[in-house]
Amino acid sequence: MAEFASLGKGNAALTTGIIGTSLGALNSGLFGGLLGGGNCGCSENMAVNRYEAGQSARIAELETEVKLRDANFYALSEVGKLRDYMEHKFDYVQSQLSQQAVVNAQVTANISCMQGNIATLMALTKTVVPIDSICPAPMPQFNSWTAPTAGT
Repeated sequence: MAEFASLGKGNAALTTGIIGTSLGALNSGLFGGLLGGGNCGCSENMAVNRYEAGQSARIAELETEVKLRDANFYALSEVGKLRDYMEHKFDYVQSQLSQQAVVNAQVTANISCMQGNIATLMALTKTVVPIDSICPAPMPQFNSWTAPTAGT
């Protein structure tokens, strides 16, 4: 093939391809960038200057601040939801305690009333009651009992 390319006989596309490949290799830096091409700066293994490193560090710092702000906002919203939930539960417990306090007051009043009645009944057993205050009239302790069918 080289003899066709050098003699000008041969495929034009093949000749153009060989010449383009050779010039591309010269320009790409394989031969040190003789035509002023060199690397275009797109490679990942290129050296970075201090200015670019500072920019990258500042970008990373700003991204971190944004993420921290977003995290704080999310945390505050979750704390707010928790506070609302706990307030609802505390209100419910407070209403239950208020209802229980009413029931306790009623029970205490009933018990004190019963204690008063019991104390009165207990006092009656220790009090001398006149016999004519009792209805029906009690029978005397030592009486003579007669059957109601007997005539008087």
